[in-house]
Amino acid sequence: MRGGDRAAGRVGFTLVEVVVALTVLTVGMLGLSATVAVVASRMSSSLLETRVRTCAQAELEGMLAHGLDWPASVERQQCDLEVSWQVSGGDLKEIIVVVGGQLAGSEFADTLSMLVRLR
Repeated sequence: MRGGDRAAGRVGFTLVEVVVALTVLTVGMLGLSATVAVVASRMSSSLLETRVRTCAQAELEGMLAHGLDWPASVERQQCDLEVSWQVSGGDLKEIIVVVGGQLAGSEFADTLSMLVRLR
């Protein structure tokens, strides 16, 4: 019985407890790393969406600031993005601005449309 008394006085973890703890920790770290990859991908696509929308808004505001002498349609590069617009109509002009781009394999496009009444 003395062997049983000696085992009862020991302090620490068994090898099985350490292996189980390391397994749980490894599974948790793998889940965390997968989450980080998804978040990084979403952040890059959000960045491109913001750039596209900002460029489209700036293009539309620039057209309105320069008066009513717009060409009927234009295609060009601006902000490393493809920008095009169309103007149609008589007294009530419809302006359609389309901006598109690509970042890290993701493609985005945004369209802004506005009606402008001539005075």
